[in-house]
Amino acid sequence: MGAATLGSCAGALLAPRMTRWFGPGPMMLAALILTPLTQIPLLIASSGRSWQIAIGTALAVQLFCAAAAGTTQRSIRQMITTPRLQGRMQAVSSWLTGGSRPFAAPLAGAIGTLYGVRSALIAGTVLLLVPVAVLALSPVRSLRALPVPAPDPGGDLPAPAPVPPPPTSAPR
Repeated sequence: MGAATLGSCAGALLAPRMTRWFGPGPMMLAALILTPLTQIPLLIASSGRSWQIAIGTALAVQLFCAAAAGTTQRSIRQMITTPRLQGRMQAVSSWLTGGSRPFAAPLAGAIGTLYGVRSALIAGTVLLLVPVAVLALSPVRSLRALPVPAPDPGGDLPAPAPVPPPPTSAPR
């Protein structure tokens, strides 16, 4: 797992280049399509070192895809969101992505307990198709270049408060 995190670093570092080559929409769609496919080695694995290597490699590819798509979608969100709404936008995004975890973990445990671990893994793999469908139905899928941030119309952020000059002491 530690070696597989190198895939995440590579994905984040190569995301800008891949975005320029393929466009942000097609690159993110390809990454999201590839992600469920990386689960196949885990679903069909048996014991042995070769399967451990296959699963580790698949995890590296999965983390590569997640980092590349995540970096790009965050960049798009930041470019199209006005400065005063950046905090809300990030909070909603974090809530949507992290908020499901407290529900998903017990559900996966229940599926695994009732129907077996492989069934829980299959259910998780199927859920990885949801972001693919959302992006495929979105106009973002055909985005060929990062959007240009709209200029701030001068009213989104309050002007900074003036800083008073430091007190001076009069010579005696």
